[in-house]
Amino acid sequence: MPTDPRARAVAMECLRRIGEPGGAQDPETDGTQDAEIHRAFRDETGMTLGRWRYAARMRIARDLLTGGAQPSAVARRIGYAHLPTFSAAFSRFHGLSPREYQEREAAGGR
Repeated sequence: MPTDPRARAVAMECLRRIGEPGGAQDPETDGTQDAEIHRAFRDETGMTLGRWRYAARMRIARDLLTGGAQPSAVARRIGYAHLPTFSAAFSRFHGLSPREYQEREAAGGR
C-alpha cells in the first residue's frame, strides 16, 4: 500500500470496489491529482497504479482460492465476467492455474 494519503485513498477505493462493475478502473481524479497519484504509486510501490490494482486482484484471488472458494466464484468476486479470462490472468501472475494453485495448497504448498 502506498503511504501518500491521496494514493492510499485511491488504493482503498480500488480495493473497496474490486468486485463491482467497473471497479477495476481508476477512481476518478482530475488531471493534476492523477499524475501525482500515479507518481506516488510508482515511487512507493514500484508499480504503476494499473499494475498495483492487477496485483491486488490476484492476491485477493489467491487468498479466496486458498480458503476453498471455487474458481468461478473467485472470478466473479474480483470482477471477471468469464472464468477463462480470470484463469489466464491468474496463471500469468502466479504461474499456476487457479485449480493447480488450489491443489498445490491442499497438498501443503509444495
